[in-house]
Amino acid sequence: MSAENFKTAVIIALLIVTVSIGCHDVFVQFENVKFKANYESATRLVQRLESQNMELQKNYSRLLLSHELLLEEFRMLNQSYVTLSQNYTALTEHYQKVLAEYVRLTLDYASLNLTYQKLLQNYTDLEGQTFELRSEYENLSSAYQRLLANYSEVKNEFERLYFAVYKPLLSNETETPSIDELKDWLEKDETDKIRYTYPDFVCGDFAVMLSMHAKLNHWDMGVVAVLGTTADGREFDHAFNAIRCKEGLVYVEPQNDEIFYGPILEGTSYYHPGFGQINVNLFIIVVLYQPPLE
Repeated sequence: MSAENFKTAVIIALLIVTVSIGCHDVFVQFENVKFKANYESATRLVQRLESQNMELQKNYSRLLLSHELLLEEFRMLNQSYVTLSQNYTALTEHYQKVLAEYVRLTLDYASLNLTYQKLLQNYTDLEGQTFELRSEYENLSSAYQRLLANYSEVKNEFERLYFAVYKPLLSNETETPSIDELKDWLEKDETDKIRYTYPDFVCGDFAVMLSMHAKLNHWDMGVVAVLGTTADGREFDHAFNAIRCKEGLVYVEPQNDEIFYGPILEGTSYYHPGFGQINVNLFIIVVLYQPPLE
């Protein structure tokens, strides 16, 4: 080979090497750029993953706190459930008692209803009787309803009547009315409305009844009798009442509620309403009363 050809070959070889080296550098630079891009992408991915991890840790902390709160709430609800369960058991027992009582009352009601049906049947039978019996039944039924509605009042009245008939009026229980109070009470009392019937209901019966009625007010009203004559000489044997008022001793004619005054003394005379002037032969205290004020 000639020197010129060798030189040419060397130059060509150098060119080839230079081109090869240049291509290799370009390839390296391209790979470097590609690696750098991948690295930056990976870095961003790591950052996102770290950010997501921190967010997940925060969410985990919140969930853990919520779990503890829910757990505490569960314990409280469980305690409430236990209490409610106990209350339910107690209410169930009470319900059973109430149910038993209800059954008993239902049976009682059935018995009462049967009695009512019998009474209703009797009432129907009574409707077939005379008008007088029907009217009497209606009156009794109305009276029965009034008695039911006024049981307390009747009970109190019974106790007052029991006191009037069976118990003594003690001196420390006695009340002294005024004459005006006595007049007002006599207007309401109906003893004077009773018909005088001999020998069933005579002057002594009027006086005793008025005395008992006065006792219901804790008034000590006595019963007195005068044996004597009228101004025209007719025999006068009569019973009436005496009571001490705040103003003094007065007498009451129980057949007409008239109040009059004494004194009534044996051997003297006094004015008696409805009979006129009376000469007193004998003055009798039948039922004692409070003595006059001195």
